[in-house]
Amino acid sequence: MHVTLGDLPPEILLLIIAYALSSGSVPSDILCVNHQFRDAGVEWLYKNLCFRSPEQLRLFSQTGENAGVVLRSVTVDLTGKFARSDVWQHLREALCRSRDRTEKMGLGKKQIVLEALCLRLNSYSRDTSHHVFEEALSVTNPRVFRWTGPDPDHHFSTAIVAPVASRLCRIFGTWSNIQDIMVTNITFSVDPDNLVMPLLPEIPGLRTLYVGQATFLSAGSVAAIFCINRMPSLERVRLVDAYCESIWGSRIRRSDIEKAAQTIIFPQDEVQYEGVLSRIRKLLTCEKKTERIIGGDRVEGSIFLV
Repeated sequence: MHVTLGDLPPEILLLIIAYALSSGSVPSDILCVNHQFRDAGVEWLYKNLCFRSPEQLRLFSQTGENAGVVLRSVTVDLTGKFARSDVWQHLREALCRSRDRTEKMGLGKKQIVLEALCLRLNSYSRDTSHHVFEEALSVTNPRVFRWTGPDPDHHFSTAIVAPVASRLCRIFGTWSNIQDIMVTNITFSVDPDNLVMPLLPEIPGLRTLYVGQATFLSAGSVAAIFCINRMPSLERVRLVDAYCESIWGSRIRRSDIEKAAQTIIFPQDEVQYEGVLSRIRKLLTCEKKTERIIGGDRVEGSIFLV
């Protein structure tokens, strides 16, 4: 019996097309196979927007359509490319267009509910459009958010600069749908007056938090998540190669978070401190991933830092 791709069940065919399109292929090479490939492929592309250059993002923000489908995920991956300051403007315009089309489809909401929002690009301290970045992300309401640096894992670099990091943490509090957050290659602001302010606002639905390759992260701000915030859904917090100062200093260990929690609570409320301490030990792991060739905080043996 002769079987062709057209004979495959639609769900299997869609998996094949999705894999081909997500692997970096030229979309037209896939969509021109036949009408089945085109119909399924166009729907997948518009449900899962992926921009791999500033020019793609600019063109979509000006002319993009939604092909009558509801947006599910957005990825901006500028690996190997310079992220100009207008990238946030184009992202904001693209997302606002998608939101406006959703309203025309009778699904109007102030924010676009997404399964995932993924960024892989650099931000810059000298950029004057940080407020536009905040406006762009505020249009969305993702379940999963990831922002990782565009450099290889073994390159310790900063993709999320301090002014953007502070805005990003505020944005998290506007996302009622958020459950999983992953940020890497991030540096935080040094503010002696706010060392025990919670790193994140209260986020009732948050399940997991991953912070990797972070510098100038205050142990007190992490401890305050457990001491001040309730975070009833929180299941796991991972700090991976997180430094309290620069990468030439020491990594944050779980004991640093425990001591910071003790400073915040004890001796005012010893019972509460014991409860917080138990929760920290249950949910928080501090880990080492990338070692320097020479110098810095070198860890032998276990990857867990206690």
